[in-house]
Amino acid sequence: MVADLVADTTEATPKSGDRQAVSSVKRMLTREQLEEFTERGYIVIPDVVPPDLIAAINAAIDEQIRARPPAEGHVGVVYRFQQLTDSPVFASLLRDTAAFSLAEQLVGKGALDFPETAQTALTYPPFKDARENPHIDGGKGRKPGDPPWTFTMLAGFFMTDQSSDDTGNLFVWPGTHRDHANLFRERGPEAFTTYPRVPLPERDQVRGRPGDMLLKHYLLGHNGGHNTSDSVRRTVYFRLRHREHEAKWREALQDPWHDYTPLRRLLSSSGETGQPDRQL
Repeated sequence: MVADLVADTTEATPKSGDRQAVSSVKRMLTREQLEEFTERGYIVIPDVVPPDLIAAINAAIDEQIRARPPAEGHVGVVYRFQQLTDSPVFASLLRDTAAFSLAEQLVGKGALDFPETAQTALTYPPFKDARENPHIDGGKGRKPGDPPWTFTMLAGFFMTDQSSDDTGNLFVWPGTHRDHANLFRERGPEAFTTYPRVPLPERDQVRGRPGDMLLKHYLLGHNGGHNTSDSVRRTVYFRLRHREHEAKWREALQDPWHDYTPLRRLLSSSGETGQPDRQL
């Protein structure tokens, strides 16, 4: 039942400012957060990572930069991928906080595979991204018949302050997860060989403070953002997959709630007939 997933909002998060205690607090997504995810395709959950772990991750990122520094004077994005077996501190973001449990609340307990890799995304200022349209990971250059590199959701962890605009924030186009599923249902999943053009709403800049976590639907259109601040933006990402996703990626492209059984129940129990459950 959906009620099993929804906590009273007074129990859902630590008290304001109590950032040291985040990993010991039982976290439950609120009904408002679940509904926001279904409608907009993403949510930001505050205070998931405690300060000591933020410091440890930033120290690991410092080591990455020392080992493979960008070119002198580099402006723009730098991506680093690492195996979690080689960099276990990154796995702590999911394993030693409430993060993995929070993500499971969108798909079902025990339904997610633990990832093998993490991505560090850096944006060096001053930078303005010239791309005006979003993309979906895994389709660019794909040939029909080849499986795309799809997944269920993106989990992102803010290592720097991105609570104001143009600080390296991820750009997202709210609601496009449903529009993309509509298109794939009309044209078939084999149409995913490049970005599927759909009517676009106004884009959002995803805002968060160090220690906050982003959960984003795979099908939500997104892109890198501007960084006109005085500091390098740092975010750590994980691609999370439902245990059955690889075998059923075609179904997941056409039904945005295929991997999200609890949200399917939520939408069904709400009796809504508008945009959030039109895919069911």
